[in-house]
Amino acid sequence: MSGQTAPVPPPQNIALDTSSITSSSPSPSSSVWERISTWASENKALVYTIAGVAVVVTGAGAVYYLSDSRREKDAPQAEEKRKSKKERRKEKKKAEEEKNEELNKSEESTGMSLDTIQLDEALSLL
Repeated sequence: MSGQTAPVPPPQNIALDTSSITSSSPSPSSSVWERISTWASENKALVYTIAGVAVVVTGAGAVYYLSDSRREKDAPQAEEKRKSKKERRKEKKKAEEEKNEELNKSEESTGMSLDTIQLDEALSLL
């Protein structure tokens, strides 16, 4: 064991038969686009599925965006404070009183009250 090392064999060239390489395994020199095209042609169902999902998601996003932007335009009107139940009742009562006042004015102009008209109708049936 004197410091001698085993001789290193010289490098050997390996011959590669390129005729055995099929189109499914592209050569290293092929471009990325060629590799993508080859993969897409072999997996058409998957490509169509991905494209369909992309179209549906894009359409749904557009609908959501358009409906959301429409709500923002209406937002200033919706921001008005809703009246309390008490205020709504007051307005309803006021509207009914105004309606009754108009009805009373029309009765006064005919010269008869509602009770008199009903009495006349009842007497005419006899």
